[in-house]
Amino acid sequence: MSLGTSALTQGNAQQAQTHLEHALQLHPTSDAHYNMGICQYMLKNIDRAIEHWKKSVQMDPKGADAYVSLGNAYFLSKKESGTAIDYMQKAIELAPNDPEIQFNLACMHESQGSLDQAIELYNQAASNGLDRAQP
Repeated sequence: MSLGTSALTQGNAQQAQTHLEHALQLHPTSDAHYNMGICQYMLKNIDRAIEHWKKSVQMDPKGADAYVSLGNAYFLSKKESGTAIDYMQKAIELAPNDPEIQFNLACMHESQGSLDQAIELYNQAASNGLDRAQP
C-alpha cells in the first residue's frame, strides 16, 4: 500500500490505482479503501470513490477522514446537501475539535440557509485556530 500512497502524494492517480488495487487484493484494509477513494476521486470516478470510502467506514467506523471525504463528495460532486451534512456531522462527532471539519460543515449549513448553525461552526473553527474562519 505504501507505493500507492506514495503515488497519490506525488499526484499520480493512475499509478496509485494500480498499486492500491494490488494492495486491496492482498490485504483489504480501511486505509487502503480510503486511499483508493482518494485515487478514484482524483480520476473523476465519483461513484467508485464513494464506494471505497463507504467500505473504509464499514471497516473503521471511528475514522473521521472517510466521513469527511464522503461529505465533501456528496456536497461538491453529487449536490446532495442533506447526505453531505449527515456524513460531515458524523465526522465532527468523531473529531469534535477539528477546525477543518467545523469549517466544512459550516459552509454546508450556510449554503442551506442555516445561518445560526453556520456561524456557530465558523466561530468554533476560528477558536480552534483556523484563520480563514475568522470574520
